Amino acid sequence: MEDAHQTLAKTGGHHIVKSVARTCETLVYFDEVRRPLSVVEVSKKLGYPQSSTSSLLKSMVSLGFLTHDARNKNYFPTERVPLLGSWMNPDLFGEGIIQRLLKAIAQRTQHVVVLGTKNGDEAEYVQVIRPKKSPIHHISLGTRRPLGTSGVGRVLMSRFSDEEVGRLLRKINAYRAPDKPAVDVKAFVASLAETRAKGYYLSTDQVVKGAGLISMPFPSHQSSRLFAVGVGAPTDVIQRSENEIVRIMREEIVRHLGKKGHDPRVR
Repeated sequence: MEDAHQTLAKTGGHHIVKSVARTCETLVYFDEVRRPLSVVEVSKKLGYPQSSTSSLLKSMVSLGFLTHDARNKNYFPTERVPLLGSWMNPDLFGEGIIQRLLKAIAQRTQHVVVLGTKNGDEAEYVQVIRPKKSPIHHISLGTRRPLGTSGVGRVLMSRFSDEEVGRLLRKINAYRAPDKPAVDVKAFVASLAETRAKGYYLSTDQVVKGAGLISMPFPSHQSSRLFAVGVGAPTDVIQRSENEIVRIMREEIVRHLGKKGHDPRVR
């Protein structure tokens, strides 16, 4: 990595905000190695102090641009990074199959559709499709929900073993804010059996009063990361249209991603 003088020379000697330079250089480094990186690796390669590097990577996790694997103590870019510039040249980048899937579900249901993934102890919405007439406005790109008390979080957790879920929930309980209630670990783990059996989860009035979400996992072969698709609508609408929405979600997942690796109950 070039030193500060070389960087300034290439930019005509203009002043560069240090934090901006470090953020960009970190993303470029990820692009070069294309694998998870630890704080030590980034610090040594780019020549940043280790404490500053740790703060930088944690900030990028909080902003949704990196994900943190606490077990392996490393970081990796989220889908927000490649999505940032995909709109500028659609002929070059093309519209991905996942984006087409989300749009198809939104068009057929006329409800908000989200793509969620696990980011630390939360579920984060990395894509949001909002029909013009949708009354749901509390969901936006980058929205985060607790893993233990949200529909998308529950569906993502259903892909882990009961032992892994228990460990994660106990950690969440240990570090929760004083005003946040603890998750009943035993009851939560037991309830995952029904979520796995149905292949989706309907949550109403859990995060926002008067709103509900039907969440469904993606086929596991689509990515090394776990994803869930969700359809949001007012509580009365989501309850009344549950079967229809679930049918549409399953049909579009099969149509776009194929039957292989998908829920065997889908016909």
